[in-house]
This record gives sequence, C-alpha cells and structure tokens, in this order.
Amino acid sequence: KDIALSREEERLREAQMPLEVGENSFSTSSQATHGNLFHFREYPMYPGEYVPAEHNTLSSLRDELRLDLTAQSLKEAWMRVSGGVYFKSVEAYYASVDGLDAEQISEVLAALFPDLSHYEAQALVQRTLECISKPLNTAARQLSRTITADAVGLDNAPGHYTNFLEWMGRMTETRAFKTEHALFEFSRRKFNRDDVRVMFENYKLMSKATLAADSADSYSHFYTVLKDFARKVAGEDTRHQIGVRIDEAEIDPDTGIAVGRGCADGDKYWFTALMRENRDHNGTVVVMGKPLHLALDNKAWLMEMVLMPFDEANLDYRDFDVHIVSEGHASPSIANDIAAFALRMSVANALVKLLPLTRIPLKKAGLLSVDRRRERGQFPGYVDGKKVKRKFTKR
Repeated sequence: KDIALSREEERLREAQMPLEVGENSFSTSSQATHGNLFHFREYPMYPGEYVPAEHNTLSSLRDELRLDLTAQSLKEAWMRVSGGVYFKSVEAYYASVDGLDAEQISEVLAALFPDLSHYEAQALVQRTLECISKPLNTAARQLSRTITADAVGLDNAPGHYTNFLEWMGRMTETRAFKTEHALFEFSRRKFNRDDVRVMFENYKLMSKATLAADSADSYSHFYTVLKDFARKVAGEDTRHQIGVRIDEAEIDPDTGIAVGRGCADGDKYWFTALMRENRDHNGTVVVMGKPLHLALDNKAWLMEMVLMPFDEANLDYRDFDVHIVSEGHASPSIANDIAAFALRMSVANALVKLLPLTRIPLKKAGLLSVDRRRERGQFPGYVDGKKVKRKFTKR
C-alpha cells in the first residue's frame, strides 16, 4: 500500500516538475549544479520515506567516477595508438595535425554514428580530446569535482560530516563547553600547584554580589574561577604552554663526557652520572663500579626506571656509556625506588647535557624535576625516632 501511494505521489508530482531551464529547474548533471547534495542523500532521510528498489543514491559520484575511468582508459589507448605523442591542450592537438579541425572530425563521427546529432558529435570530440590532453588533477577538473558551499548552502561533505565538525567547533567555543571541559580535566587531576593558586586568587577576587550573579545560571561562577585553567587544558590552543628551554650542549671537549646530577630524599641519595657516546653500540650502565643489574639487585622495575630517560628520548641505551658515582651518604644498598629515582634523574640530566634537544621529551615526562620530599628527621619524643609517638598517661 505504501509503495502504491508513493508511486501515485510521484505521478502527481511529475506534472508539476519544471523541466525547462529556469530559476528552480532540476538539472540532471552534477556539473551544472556544482554537485547538488541531493545526489548523495542518505536514505531514508525523512521518516516514512519510500526508497525505490535499486535506487542509486550515489549516482552523481558514480557518473564522475565513470568519467574519470573513461578518461584514463582513453589516455592509455591514445598512448598505445600514437606511440606516446602527448599534448597539453586541445589547441595544441589541432596545431599538431594538418588539415583537421573540430567540425571535420565531428562530421566524420556523425557519419560513423548516425544516432548522434552534429552538436553531440562535436561535444564528444571536444570531450575526448580534453580527456586525452588534460591530466586528471588539473585545477579546472578539481574545481569541477568540488561541491561549492555557496551553491549548496552547506559544506562540501556527504552526510554533512563537515557541518557536524563545524557545529562541534562552534559549540566548543562556548563558555558553557569550556567550563564543562575544565571541570572534567580538573576531576582528572590535570592541575598543578600554580593552577590551584590562580583559581584561589580568582575566587578571592569575586565579591558576594558577583558570586550571586554568576551562580544564577549555575555555571558562570565555575568559569570565573577556572578561566585560566580552561585555557590551559583547551586542546588546540597552545599559546598558554610554556616552551621548553633548550641549552647549549655541555660536553668535555677532550673526553666527550657529559655530567648530570640527581638527588632524592634530601641529601641522602646524590648521584653523578658521567655519560658519553658509544659508537660501537655496546654501551653499558655502571653504578658505583658494578653493572646496573647487580647494583639494583636484579630488580627489573628499578632498572626500567633508570633506563626510562632513553625510552622517553627514543634512544637506545647501548649507544651510550654511563658511569654513575654516589656523592651522598654511604648506604648499604641502593636497590630501592627512592635511589632509583635519583639515578634516573642523574641519567636524564646527563643526557640533556649531551644531546640538548632531548630536554623537550624529558622535561615533558617530568624526569628532570626534583622530588622535594624527604624522610622525617630523628626526634627523641617519638618511639622509633621518626613518626610513632609514645603514649602519654593521663596523669
């Protein structure tokens, strides 16, 4: 019943469809309409819309593809026939052939194919010569394949994907979206101490009246506080990001050694790494005269920590000789993660001195920053001298 109704509707509409050239006439070629979006509508677009059987919704694209394939095969046939005589334009072809012009060739063609009219034969000749002469990626052909946004009123995208992107882009410019995004990134702990300080200052600057006015729409007060943080975590805009400083290489000219220092837990662990390039690809990491695996008791996770700067800088640790000496307090074993942190920091600093550009990934990964935490000092009021308080009696 639906199909019958749909056919009836099509039959009634056919009479009203203007076929002559006019203001709102339907043109059958995608060239004339600059690629009307109607040609590749995604069916069904409207609820209850009837899609005819074997209806090709990509008809114009199919025709263009067929056109390009035909042009390609024509070119190949012409190259086989002519033995590689190539010409840039139709005029160049007529200039190269004596005694032939477009009318004569089209008359020959009209005689060969009686079904073609004179003008159709002439157009066919012109089109064929254009296909042979012009490369497929000329500006004119690219332009003809482009669907102009002015003509269609939309962007050049089937399924309006570009419109969706533009709409999303406009939406992400709004204050509400920036606020939501900042809250989301805040909940993922993307802030640092400085961000929190700025947020607190923004909050302190708000008067009670401002706070009441901003809270009226339930998000503007968030925006006022998180304004700078929102600019920091916005994806595309990188103007807020502080560039990484890159220093000159500090290498000893005689030995080719670069020196880096690392510390952890106050002055308990203090290491100095001496690093130089190894051209033979058999470099080693030696910690206080022992190989790395012996110094760290074969603890793989600690060895990975020490070698992490090479991974971050996308380098191979075997291209470097690393010799690490301790300058802190003597300790029986350095096979713990706090000492490994100091070792890692010394290796990263030495690598930065040797190859200054590696400072960018190492600084971004946080391998050059000092961990200021330290163990608590001895204090006689505690049972263990550190953190367990002794019990006091009531009296």
